[in-house]
Amino acid sequence: MKNYFINFLLLTVFVQIFNFGKVNTYPKSIYKLNYLDKLLVENSPNKDISELNINSSNITKLLEILKRFNRLNSPKKTIIDGKVIYTYKKFPNEPKKSIKEIENLIKNPINTKKYEAFIKKALLSLLSNEIVISIKDLEENDLSGQWIHKDKTIVINQKILKEGIIYFAYLLSHEIIHVSQSCKGGSFDSYPVLLGLDLDKPKSYYFKYLDNDFYKDLKQSDQMLEIEAYANQKKISQTLNGYKYFCLKQK
Repeated sequence: MKNYFINFLLLTVFVQIFNFGKVNTYPKSIYKLNYLDKLLVENSPNKDISELNINSSNITKLLEILKRFNRLNSPKKTIIDGKVIYTYKKFPNEPKKSIKEIENLIKNPINTKKYEAFIKKALLSLLSNEIVISIKDLEENDLSGQWIHKDKTIVINQKILKEGIIYFAYLLSHEIIHVSQSCKGGSFDSYPVLLGLDLDKPKSYYFKYLDNDFYKDLKQSDQMLEIEAYANQKKISQTLNGYKYFCLKQK
């Protein structure tokens, strides 16, 4: 399970005196695009916007939509009434970026090809092993993803698509780690157990990721499953290797 809370920050700099202005958060209404429209119209038989199951024929469409939001979310620099305004996407628990860091991102955009390749390869492998990947309009706005081992199903909140390719890749990696935890527990539909992956930071560091109502009643053992996933979700190559080792080694 993965919680969702991402801000789109407006960082204002007064060029005349080189002072920082306020940091504001854009309201959610800034996103007016219907980011599932193509997927639903072209690939969903019932055209129901509330749910879409990923299959091999709509992965390319999914990537197109993620890339569209990458362009929308890319760091930008504009000048309005003599003020230089920077906008960028801020991930959860990420420190505020400096002007120098934002300028560098504008000049040198992150290459997302490895994330696109990971998403495609991971989804195809999951589908080939009869894992259901369902994108839903969840009422729980703070829930971005969940592995339901009994149903062999990964549920993804459709609102996450607007965060773009990299965040979606990390979310998918997080849920695949949970899939691997189930596989180590016996099979895809088994209760997850720890894989034994390293934590780069002390365990207490990751408690901030569990500061959410969805995690408040978790047993300590389940908290450790989440911490293991959070600590390793950005290691997308390791995620795939672990999935192959724990879930596919007997195939």
